[in-house]
Amino acid sequence: MILRPDVSFSSGFPDDAVYGDDEVVEVQAGRNVAEALKMALERLEYRVSDPIDGGDHGWELDIWRGRKRLWLQVSALGVDENFLMTENMTFWLWPDTKVYQTFLTDLQRILEADGRFSRIGWYPKSGWDRGMAPADGPFDA
Repeated sequence: MILRPDVSFSSGFPDDAVYGDDEVVEVQAGRNVAEALKMALERLEYRVSDPIDGGDHGWELDIWRGRKRLWLQVSALGVDENFLMTENMTFWLWPDTKVYQTFLTDLQRILEADGRFSRIGWYPKSGWDRGMAPADGPFDA
């Protein structure tokens, strides 16, 4: 099975970056995307942190399913261009792959169901950096 934990997408969210003098970005865009993902995940009974400012990297969410921890980061790369990375933080030696696969499936459903997300493409770790073609989902069945 090929696991694709990273996602590129376009979004219909307004630019929520905070700009300072000379148009220098003081707070990265994407908090509104992280907030929307937080609310959608909570509806699916995940426990989700408030968005965490990751500086130049964007916005992070710590996510729990029971006692199992997951993580995601949303980065606004440009106007209407976003990148989302996920990590399975359930346990380092024996990660709970079933919980992680369920999370990725839920995330796929969230992105596809919300009309503000479009041009969704899933990548294996570092696949986007290597110019790999995106897939339609987080893994092959």
